[in-house]
Amino acid sequence: MIDFYLVCRKFRLVAVALLLLFILYAATRQAHAQTAQDVVASVENHFRDLADLTAKVTQKNVLKSIGKTQKYEGTLFIKKPGKLRLEYSNGQLILIDGTAALLYSKKNEQVIKKTFTDFEHMNIPVAFLLGAAHIRDDFDVQQADPKTPRELELQPRKPGAAMKKMRLRVDDAGRIMELMIFDRSGNTTTITFTDIRESTGVDDQRFIFKAPKGTEIIE
Repeated sequence: MIDFYLVCRKFRLVAVALLLLFILYAATRQAHAQTAQDVVASVENHFRDLADLTAKVTQKNVLKSIGKTQKYEGTLFIKKPGKLRLEYSNGQLILIDGTAALLYSKKNEQVIKKTFTDFEHMNIPVAFLLGAAHIRDDFDVQQADPKTPRELELQPRKPGAAMKKMRLRVDDAGRIMELMIFDRSGNTTTITFTDIRESTGVDDQRFIFKAPKGTEIIE
């Protein structure tokens, strides 16, 4: 014969145990919930401690104004302070040596040289990584979606900025795995980073460029 008293008592004990587990789970989630400021702090701390970086780059430009999508692949090199080299597989090159910048096109046999100040206004997405240790100085930050706390949305504080906003996808270590830039014309640029290697001792020679003979140089 079934002892209904014991069955009910066991049921109550199980229910209480499940309730306690639920409360513990909810409390743990709340304790580990990350705010936008927590996530951006992890990014700033990570990039502040970074000596150099190399990565494979996949870039997608959606040009709404002309109804066109462009896709590129390349290799990125960054070294502190202020050095960047992005080599695209189609023969284009972006180079910053800490004081000046240049854009090289193998197809057009042309180099455009700029001062670093001019370059900052050209809205080159990867150049953002050079200042990733100081995001909160230049942007207001919020989470794009509470369900994905490690995706950040950045609004530039500077009036007249070329970009409307930027979205970052960040891993647990504070590495930027993807960035998306929205400009004021409705165009978007999405850059994904893979095969990331950090503080490996990138050679300074990477940031020296000698134009091939016959290249037109525009300053």
